[in-house]
Amino acid sequence: MIFYFTGTGNSGHVARELAARLNDDHLVEMAGALLDDNSRHEVAPGERVGFVFPTYSWGVPPVVARFLATLELSGYEPSQNFLYMVTTCGDDVGRLVDMFRRQAAASGLTMQAAYSVQMPNTYINMRGFDVDPELLRNAKLHAAQGRIEEVAQNIAEGRVVVDVREGGWAWLKTRVVYPWFVRHAMSDKKFHVERDKCTHCGACVGNCPLRNITLNASREPEWHGNCTMCESCIHRCPAQAIQYGRATQHKGRYHFTHP
Repeated sequence: MIFYFTGTGNSGHVARELAARLNDDHLVEMAGALLDDNSRHEVAPGERVGFVFPTYSWGVPPVVARFLATLELSGYEPSQNFLYMVTTCGDDVGRLVDMFRRQAAASGLTMQAAYSVQMPNTYINMRGFDVDPELLRNAKLHAAQGRIEEVAQNIAEGRVVVDVREGGWAWLKTRVVYPWFVRHAMSDKKFHVERDKCTHCGACVGNCPLRNITLNASREPEWHGNCTMCESCIHRCPAQAIQYGRATQHKGRYHFTHP
C-alpha cells in the first residue's frame, strides 16, 4: 500500500514508479481520501506501507500531517509491516524525516526507512524562487529514474535506513523556516487570474487536489481558503493565466509529464 500526495506531479510519478517496481497496486491519494473522510484502511500481514509526498519548505506538507492524524490502519504491526517514506525535493529536505517520524508515531506507526528523490523545483511564489533551467530540470529527471530504482530495490530488501539529502542548516530550516512558511506563506488570497489570458477552461478546478477552486459566474477561478500551496493550479494552467501576487510574473512553469 502506498499513500501519496502530489500537486505538480513529481511525487505522483515517484509513487507510481515505486508501485510498479514493488508490484504494489494499492495506491491511495491522501488529499482525496482526507476530503472523502476515507481514513480507514487495512493492510495484510507482510504488506509494505509507503508514504510519498513533496518536501514543503523543509518540512512535511500540512495536508499529509492532517491525513496521518486521521489515519486508522487496521492490521498494521511494526514487526510485520515495513513502513517507509519517500519525499521529493528540489534541493534538500532539512530535518523533515524527524518531523515525519514523530507524526507517524503519534498515529501508532513506526517509520523504518526514509528516502529523498531530487526532482525539478516547483515553488515560485516568492522573490528569488523559480523553476529550474531546462538543462538542470532534464538532468534531475534523468537522475531520478536511477534513484527511484535504487530506492525500490532497498525497500524490496527491507533495508532499515535513512537516506536523504538534508542539506546545510537543516535544523534551522525545519524548526524555524518551516513554521514561518506554514503560518505566513500558505494563504491563497494572492492567487488571481489575468483576465486577458484566461480561457475559462476550468483546468484549475479539476487539478486542485483539495477541491479549493471553483469558477464564478464569469467562469473565472476563485480560491476558497483551503489551499495546500501545491501550486498545481498555477503550473498546470494551459494559458499561464494564474499568478500569485506579483511574485510569479515572468517566471517559468513546470509540471511533470512523461517523456
